[in-house]
Amino acid sequence: MQAGTTPVPGNTMFGNIFNISGALGATENMIEKTYSVPLVSAEELSTMLQKQKSIVLFDTRTPEEYEKSHIAGGLLLPPQTPTDDFIKKYEALIREKTVVFYCSVGQRSSEFLNRVQKVCRQAGAKECYNLRGGIFGWYNQGHPVVNADGETDDIHGYNALWGMMIKKR
Repeated sequence: MQAGTTPVPGNTMFGNIFNISGALGATENMIEKTYSVPLVSAEELSTMLQKQKSIVLFDTRTPEEYEKSHIAGGLLLPPQTPTDDFIKKYEALIREKTVVFYCSVGQRSSEFLNRVQKVCRQAGAKECYNLRGGIFGWYNQGHPVVNADGETDDIHGYNALWGMMIKKR
């Protein structure tokens, strides 16, 4: 760097992975390289929900994470749920619907969708997606989350490292 110049924040070799959007983006890219599942962006999902499309949202986080906040209408679905149990319980609900899975950043929901995508389609689901960036991406882009008391700005960080990817409001 020349003398008298001011460094641009995030303009270093590693700078962009140490800011919120860079870290989440890097995580999203890693997940997308690992799992070949259809994705929907937060904006696309928001538009679908506003248009009252027939959507079923599955939150594949822990009960503790879900209780702190979730996307309105999201159904808690533990990520370790066996495929047969999932289909037995939700086959009628997902028929003729668009199904969207999400978790904190997209890792657990990608794993789950990767495992159940074929049986969802066999059960009559129109489309199946993973929410790119998970609830963190959804929240960071300004979309609402809720808990038992209504809308909230509280997000469960999953762990200390992942929690740094949440933009505080």
